[in-house]
Amino acid sequence: MTVEGKIAKVLGNNEVVVNRGREHGVRHGMVFEIFSPGGDEVWDPDTGETLGTVEDVKAKAEVSEVKDKLSVARLSGGDNPLGAANMGDMQENLQRIFGQMFGDNVQVQGFGMGGNQDDDNDDLESMFGGPLEDLSQVQVGDAAREIKSKR
Repeated sequence: MTVEGKIAKVLGNNEVVVNRGREHGVRHGMVFEIFSPGGDEVWDPDTGETLGTVEDVKAKAEVSEVKDKLSVARLSGGDNPLGAANMGDMQENLQRIFGQMFGDNVQVQGFGMGGNQDDDNDDLESMFGGPLEDLSQVQVGDAAREIKSKR
């Protein structure tokens, strides 16, 4: 039987807490895929009817600690743009790329990383008309499902 649960807490060191543990069959080294609950609905372009939903996997996480009712898992690779693990990493990558293209005085801002947000400087949030939301980032409430190893 496949173990399914939800993300109960996101820890600061690239780890998450899953609300399933030893009592539910979780073992050290088990790998979960993490995705938004419910998935994305897909519509047929010809008929307009719904075809169902698809899941967009945000990340995988390997269990490093197991307790009776919870487990701790380390996040690994998601399919995020520019090789970024989160919006902070994306900002750093964009800063490096833009610096190479336009010079070191160009500042990428607006990813919730603080920095100088003077009224004279346009940042990405103001360019897009409001706060940016990182939909690829793992969040509390995201679904977690065991990935069965192929033998």
